[in-house]
Amino acid sequence: MPDEPKSPELTMDELRARIAAAGVTIPENRLNMVRKLLGEALAPLRAVDSRTIRPLEPSVTFDAGGPHVGVRHE
Repeated sequence: MPDEPKSPELTMDELRARIAAAGVTIPENRLNMVRKLLGEALAPLRAVDSRTIRPLEPSVTFDAGGPHVGVRHE
C-alpha cells in the first residue's frame, strides 16, 4: 500500500543485540531471514501511535507468604 509509511528496518547490530538479550544462538547464515521475519512481526507495533493509547495502572500483586502488615495473630 503506497499510503503506509515505511517502518525503519532493523539493523544487523540491533538484531544481534536482540538475539544476545534473548540468549539464543542463531547461525550467521540465518540472520537475514530472522531479520526479515522479526521486521514483519514488529511492523504492526511500529505502526501504532503509542501516544493515543490510554495508559493503565499496573495490576495489584501480593505475596501470600509475605509479611502481613497490620494483621495481628494471637
